[in-house]
Order: sequence, then C-alpha cells, then structure tokens
Amino acid sequence: MNLAAPPPPTFQPPVQQQPMGKSLSTAALAAVAILAFFIIGLIYVYIFVFSQMDIISAYWWSGFVGFIFAFIFYLVHAAVEEPVTRIISGTFFVLGAMFFYAAIGFGSGDPNSKILWLIVLSVIVLVVLLFVWRMAAQGAADEQRRAMRKRTP
Repeated sequence: MNLAAPPPPTFQPPVQQQPMGKSLSTAALAAVAILAFFIIGLIYVYIFVFSQMDIISAYWWSGFVGFIFAFIFYLVHAAVEEPVTRIISGTFFVLGAMFFYAAIGFGSGDPNSKILWLIVLSVIVLVVLLFVWRMAAQGAADEQRRAMRKRTP
C-alpha cells in the first residue's frame, strides 16, 4: 500500500496579457486622432485658402484656433494620460503662439500697440510655460513616491 501523497503542482504565475479594453481604447484613440487632425487641417486650409481674409487676420484666427486645440488636447491628456496627447497639446500651443507673434510682427499699426500686444502674449506664454514646468515637477515627484512604495503580493 502506497501512502505517499502526490507532489503538489508547481506554481505557474498567470500570463500577463494586455486587456482587450486597453488595445481597443488605443485603437479608438488613434482613430479619433486621425479624424481630429483631418478636421484641424481643414480648418487651417479654410482660414488660409478659402476665407479670403487678409494675411494678418488669417494669422490672428490661426493663433486663436491653435490655442483652442492646445486646450482641447490638454483636456484629452488629463483624461487619458497618453504621452502623445501632451506633445500634441504643446505643439498646438507653440503653433498658436507663433501665429499670434506673426500677426503682431507683420501687422500694421502704431508701435505702442505692437509692444503692448507683444508683452501680453509673452506673459501668457511665460505663464503657460511655468504651469507646464510645475506639472512636470509634480509628475516626477509623484513617480518618485510611487517608486518608494513597497509592493506586497
């Protein structure tokens, strides 16, 4: 009579697979991004080609559109926390600021109003850069705190 118990099964950790929802949300985000860039491209084409505006007005409207889309993509970044959305947001902010600077620099008008608008725009750019720097510093501190935590199984 054999009283020996069979050996216990060896422990095999579960295979970590990417959840179906994550790949589906990435594909959906990519589709939305492609549509968004197509629509944004059409907006800029309309401003510069079909609107019949003078170039200074087109620069002003393009700067305004750039700032609006920078804000929209910043909100998208806050919701999904994908790094690419932060880059896109920054790109639209730089594009908007560039068009505003071009409208101010190439526009006609008295030098006093140009200087005033340059100062206002530069202050806005500096404030946004300070906010971005502060958010990056807070993100690094958060990552450091998470890394210091001990994970228990």
